[in-house]
Amino acid sequence: MQFAKYMKADERPSVDSSIDISSLLGEWLNTKSDTIYLKKVVLSDRQGSLIINAYGAGDDGLIDWGEAEAIPYPSGTASLIVAGYHALFNLDGIETLLVSNHKLGIMVIQSYTRYLDGSGRQEHFGREFFHRTVVF
Repeated sequence: MQFAKYMKADERPSVDSSIDISSLLGEWLNTKSDTIYLKKVVLSDRQGSLIINAYGAGDDGLIDWGEAEAIPYPSGTASLIVAGYHALFNLDGIETLLVSNHKLGIMVIQSYTRYLDGSGRQEHFGREFFHRTVVF
C-alpha cells in the first residue's frame, strides 16, 4: 500500500502506540491577566481522548465555551509525546479554531475567530501564552 506524500514529514511510519498527552493535562491560565481573548483552558483525558474546556474573557468574569475534543499532535518523526493540538469551538454563530504548541512548560495558543452570524464583524487572530496551575 502506498501513502500520499506532499512533504518529507509524510514519511512517518505507521504506529500502534497512542500519543502521550500527559504533559498537557491540567488547568492553564493566561500569563496576561488583562487579556481580551482566552483566560483559561482545562485539558483532560477522557477515555484516551484529549478534551479541552475553554474560558473566554468577559466583563463580568469568565465565559465558559464548553468542551471540545482536541486533536493532539506529536513533534518530529519519532516521538509520540504530544507537542500541540487543535480544537474547534462553534458558539452561537462564532467559530473559533484554537491551535496550540507546548514546550518547556509554556503553552502558546493561537485563536482564529470568524463570525457566521451575519453581524459583519471582522475575523481576527490572537496568540497568547499560558502556564499550568493545576496538574491532573
